[in-house]
Amino acid sequence: MPTLPHQFKRTVTAPAPLMASAMPSANRVCSVDLQADEDVEWITTSTAGGMTYVSGYTITKRPPFDETPT
Repeated sequence: MPTLPHQFKRTVTAPAPLMASAMPSANRVCSVDLQADEDVEWITTSTAGGMTYVSGYTITKRPPFDETPT
């Protein structure tokens, strides 16, 4: 059982493609697994037919949590 914050993982689902009725691309990203201190930035691709889908991602580190009250 995880006890430290950096041990927690989560799965983030990619945004749904626009024009989902069209055939989705084979290289479409569905989800990504992240550590507790990570975020994801989605990379989208638009086709000539007007479909937009997530084709990649970049994992970024979250800024450190500041426990000092403001």
